[in-house]
Amino acid sequence: MPVRHMAGRGKISRSENYQISLANFGDRRYNDVMTSSITPPDPGKSNPYDYFGRRSLGDPIVAGDILRNYADPVLAEYVDLDHLEPVPTHVFGPSHPISGPKEVILDVPYLSRFRDGVGDAEVLIVHELKSAPSEYVALQVAAQGLLILYKQWTDAGRPSSKKNFKVPILIMVLVYSGEKALPEGLQTFQDIYDFIPEELRPYVPQFRMIVVNFQPLGYENLPGNPDTQMVVEAMKRSGDGTLSDHFEGVVDRVAGLPVDGRLMERLHDVGWLAGRVANVPPERINKAITNIIKGKEGIEMTEIIYTGVWKGAYQEGEVKGKVDSILTLLQTNFKEVPEEIVAELNRRTDPTALQSLVVLAAQCKSLDEFAEGLK
Repeated sequence: MPVRHMAGRGKISRSENYQISLANFGDRRYNDVMTSSITPPDPGKSNPYDYFGRRSLGDPIVAGDILRNYADPVLAEYVDLDHLEPVPTHVFGPSHPISGPKEVILDVPYLSRFRDGVGDAEVLIVHELKSAPSEYVALQVAAQGLLILYKQWTDAGRPSSKKNFKVPILIMVLVYSGEKALPEGLQTFQDIYDFIPEELRPYVPQFRMIVVNFQPLGYENLPGNPDTQMVVEAMKRSGDGTLSDHFEGVVDRVAGLPVDGRLMERLHDVGWLAGRVANVPPERINKAITNIIKGKEGIEMTEIIYTGVWKGAYQEGEVKGKVDSILTLLQTNFKEVPEEIVAELNRRTDPTALQSLVVLAAQCKSLDEFAEGLK
């Protein structure tokens, strides 16, 4: 989707990984405050749930369909969810003299406008994806949204009048897919605090979020387009531990759709998630998705993906599972595990060798004995 030059924003050049910098703006004091980029999420740096969520909601069609069918209906009533436009996802805060700039990775922000041309304000929708409850999620998503608004204001030269710059309307969305029930009272910034005097409440930011909570939903009759249903079911089942048992049924939701590049990306990501968190073997992933895709071209595409990403994701999940088993055994037997042993285990990538270390962790009489076996 082409990126439209929004009013009040600096000119953006589109590329595979483009940077937006403040270097061309007048006030040099702010050059180090915030730079941004749109880059795909890194599976090596994100936990698998975040990676899958960012990839899936990074598809504007899926994101719009989720907001239309799972969020408060008032959002779809007023906001154009058919034309969501990506906003930079990597933001860098002030530099530390030693560690350098602090990177803040936003989950999935989009810009849109009101439906039917009502009003001329832009709408900034900031998502935060969670697979476990957090009492500070309102703080997190509010900070992310305000960072984007602040950057757009500085990009425009920090004007002091609404005539020269209009701040987009900020809407914050929590997308939750964890196994545990989402506690009540996590919808506003004020919910962070145990007590606020009633007289002070008007002066404390509220920042109410729209909550999209997949956790209580059943798997039957999920709303939305088939590819959206597939994404939602994959997120839910990866959280409750049933993705391996139902993987074929998850991808079968899109069996009737025509195959294009966008659908292949969604299938690729569901396959990656199944291999990474549910230990679904790559052969099984390949067979299930090949059965979905009609025609030689589609089958060739799945074979290419299978030989790389799915096989790698399955091995990553297998390796992590064995490392976790080793650490659990060592912690059970010896309480604390030295950091050097943990670091060395995290460097190991051979599942066969790690399996022998699982046996050693169960049988060794001391940490020194285990450490000797690591050499």
